[in-house]
Amino acid sequence: MLHGLSEEEFGPQIHFREYSFLQNPSVPKHVKESLLNVQLCDAHSKGCNISDGTTSRDFIQFPRNSTEQMYMQVFSQYKDIKVLHFSSMANAFQGFDDEAREVKFRNRMKRYVGMWCCVENRDPGHIYYDIYWDEKPEWKPEPPRTSQDDHPPWD
Repeated sequence: MLHGLSEEEFGPQIHFREYSFLQNPSVPKHVKESLLNVQLCDAHSKGCNISDGTTSRDFIQFPRNSTEQMYMQVFSQYKDIKVLHFSSMANAFQGFDDEAREVKFRNRMKRYVGMWCCVENRDPGHIYYDIYWDEKPEWKPEPPRTSQDDHPPWD
């Protein structure tokens, strides 16, 4: 499902791993050691200025709700780092500067999610996960009612 998504419609491929991949013994040592811990902070709090010495080669404090431009500016300095580990992703990103780029990103992300399984005594007995559920106040995790409704929430 992740392969073959055109960049024209879905934007560039996003390289990510499962949350536990660093515990996998097959991961090379140089990857495990190339890690930048990113701790989100409140932009106006003391010590949250990324230019005030709070950065090192393995740790950075980074303001919550940062813009795409801020991410590009700061993390371009860490191109050699293999793993970015965020303490949290809650309110990490304010959004894209380019609306078309955001649409492509959202379309790609919708395809990266899967289903929840299993709902007893229902056919079909699964629920598609909607990555943007928090933007839909009335959304409820319910299985599809008919086979026509049995598709991911890609709209």
